[in-house]
Amino acid sequence: MENNENNNLSELDQLKAQYETLKQQFDQQEIVNDRLMKSSIKSNVDFYMRYRWKQYLLYPVALLCGLLITKWEFGNNLSLRLFWMSYCLVSFAVEMWMLRKLHVKTIENNDLLTLSNQARRFKKLFTLFTILSAVPMLILSVGLFAHTGYDHFPSFGRFLAVLCFTLVFFVGIGVIGFRHVTRPCDDIIQKIEASENPTDKRTGFGSRQKWFCVAMFVMFLGLDVWAYMIVASHLKLPPTWHNKKYVRPADDLSSEGTLEFWEVYADTLVAEEDVPIVTENWQQGDSLVVMRSNFQSDPVETRQGTSLLYALKKTTPEGPAISSAVMHRKPLVAYVVCTHPRRNPNDEPAQLFVSMTSEARQLWYRFTTEIAGRRTAIVMEGVVIQDWQVMCGIDNGKFMITREWSSKEEVETFCKQLVRQ
Repeated sequence: MENNENNNLSELDQLKAQYETLKQQFDQQEIVNDRLMKSSIKSNVDFYMRYRWKQYLLYPVALLCGLLITKWEFGNNLSLRLFWMSYCLVSFAVEMWMLRKLHVKTIENNDLLTLSNQARRFKKLFTLFTILSAVPMLILSVGLFAHTGYDHFPSFGRFLAVLCFTLVFFVGIGVIGFRHVTRPCDDIIQKIEASENPTDKRTGFGSRQKWFCVAMFVMFLGLDVWAYMIVASHLKLPPTWHNKKYVRPADDLSSEGTLEFWEVYADTLVAEEDVPIVTENWQQGDSLVVMRSNFQSDPVETRQGTSLLYALKKTTPEGPAISSAVMHRKPLVAYVVCTHPRRNPNDEPAQLFVSMTSEARQLWYRFTTEIAGRRTAIVMEGVVIQDWQVMCGIDNGKFMITREWSSKEEVETFCKQLVRQ
């Protein structure tokens, strides 16, 4: 009996020893798992530390590049440069404020639930920041396309197509950037909630976060209004432009015969009293014809009392390379599209997009191919309207006239006269 009791006590001691050994192994395993989890979370938190330092370098570079681009594209546009500086400053301040609490100290203090809540708040704040910061860039981009477009989007359908393309581009860039920045937040939240009982899970904003959201919304709303004002006043947003098309009737095969295209030999700005002398010197040969221009790109104060003279080459026995006589009295112009501001037609240059007839288009292509690298001038009623540098053969049968007009009626009169050529 006594031996049985001793055996039972011995087995109990062995079980206790085995239990203690097994408990120590579990504790060691938990410590190892805890270290592995914290090490994994730390790598995600380190991503935001590196992201913060990247922003310290990225924003100055973006600021400098933006200023150089605006200087190159728009000249001394102070409003646009100040806008870009303000946009970079606001975006940088917002990102630094959002990143301020995502650091390694929270892990070192074993406050993982707080880190999880901070990662969740950062994800919501960054979502709002991505949307708000994209709106002023969208407005400026659409305005930039309108400014550099060939015909300032005379078709509203084309404007909508460009707007949709820009929206798709910004949404795509925003989604890619958002996923790249918030993916470590998702890993942090997933790992902490898988190992901890999230009894203190907070998904809402505190009072400071709410006031920050209000301040961020107000600042970016101000940038939106500022961007629209820049576009409306400097870059000419397409809806502010009016377009009218002048079409030659299908049965009209006549031509007034005053439209001509010449090759430019030279041009010069001379005083009125010197015009006869220059004209006589240029007309000594039979290959040149001297004509005046009724349009100059110089300011009014610098052209008073002067005339712009052109020496034009005779490329055919009749003189001009393309004219109604060369076309055997056939029409040259099929239709004209006039694009000008609705509100201020006197303050902005109007653009005329002229499309030639099929026969004139072939002659225009041969002529522009022959004089590639030189200049041509359009003449109407013996006056030079405009000249261009021809870089290559133009096979679409179109050309553009850009000039200032004294009134809307003058534009319409000129277009009606041009479509009869």
